[in-house]
Amino acid sequence: MVIAKTAQIRTSYAVVAADLLEVKRGDRLDVLDQMEFEKVLWYRVRARDEELTEGWIEAQNVITSDVLESSQKLAEQFKEQPPQAAGKLRAASNLRLTAEMSEKNVLFKLASGSTFEIVDWNFVPKEEVADVDDASKGEKRAKQSAEDVDIKAAKEVGEPEKLDEKYDVWYLVKLDPSVSPAPAGWLFGRQVELNIPTEIVFFQQNNRKFVACSGWTARTQA
Repeated sequence: MVIAKTAQIRTSYAVVAADLLEVKRGDRLDVLDQMEFEKVLWYRVRARDEELTEGWIEAQNVITSDVLESSQKLAEQFKEQPPQAAGKLRAASNLRLTAEMSEKNVLFKLASGSTFEIVDWNFVPKEEVADVDDASKGEKRAKQSAEDVDIKAAKEVGEPEKLDEKYDVWYLVKLDPSVSPAPAGWLFGRQVELNIPTEIVFFQQNNRKFVACSGWTARTQA
């Protein structure tokens, strides 16, 4: 299924390839083959137009039936569970099947500003991985530097060791069909901005931050 607003099926995955057919979000395609070219994944597909057009399309523009089914099974596990918070993405980020950085668990990439409901979260030990999926090396270094300053300041005033020195938070999220064809997945916590009700936002101080809030009952980490 096409997930981009519009995308082109092309004669090949080369830069100079010609466009064959424009497809739109929701269009169904048959995947015939795949190829990674210059670190970009492409699918050879057959469109369901009158000519049964065949060509190549960049993988980020489509979601396969297997990937979609995996997300649907995940959503089925918490369909009766009420959301614990709402949030949005600070930057484009990969929606993942599990709470870990891995090339094998990516469902697809969500755009910056995408909104969702949070149904659960999990703390996992830090790994030597990028904090932000799409950040440049310079951005990563700047973000890490800012975090190091915050941690150092906390230690200087005698505060206990921060939880986020050793662990990363991941959010299990539920997405509206208007935002994503995949209904559920995991997002890296540093990409997520929580929508905190104004009635409780003043509790977020002294190096505490919310990881979830249900109604007016907030859960924080120090």
